[in-house]
Amino acid sequence: MYKTLEKLPTEFEYLKRQIEADIFASSLVGYSASYPDYVAFSYADGISAFERKREHGYKITNIKVRDIGGSKTFMYVIYVHNGVITGYSIHGLKKQIIDVISADTDAYVKEFYADDNEDYESLKRIISKDDLKLIKPENVYKLNLKGRVFYHIEDLEDGDFIGIESNGQICKITHDPFEIILLKENLAEILSM
Repeated sequence: MYKTLEKLPTEFEYLKRQIEADIFASSLVGYSASYPDYVAFSYADGISAFERKREHGYKITNIKVRDIGGSKTFMYVIYVHNGVITGYSIHGLKKQIIDVISADTDAYVKEFYADDNEDYESLKRIISKDDLKLIKPENVYKLNLKGRVFYHIEDLEDGDFIGIESNGQICKITHDPFEIILLKENLAEILSM
């Protein structure tokens, strides 16, 4: 994988550093019947230094690798979640040995995971594109509080959370005591606190 990452642009440099730091403890083959080509990683200590909690998950696709004899080409995909490599797949690879230097990254694609969260889709119509980039789709869900509709954005401690009301207003919702507190800061400032 390292040789492939070396061929990608510098925006992926941080992924190389994960391999250099040796944060991967083991790989899990045959992890999922639905994705037989997928190899998942488990992690050693030190993973938290590489996590980017606000980064949307993505995969790097359209990478081609060849077998050692050069007779077959395979599609290679690298999966990233929270800024950390979670695994990879080489589609159709059986018993062939891959020539790790053969990776062709000229037509790579950084493909963000599809938004299949209906509540997230609704939120897109309420807030700006810049604010939307700060929010992880998997954290968003709609709830009704005191007759008002809110979108959960980010958990805080003790069951409190940041929410966006259906009118676009950002609030902190506390549960003990229950309060809806209007926040004056912009979303970037709130999420960086």
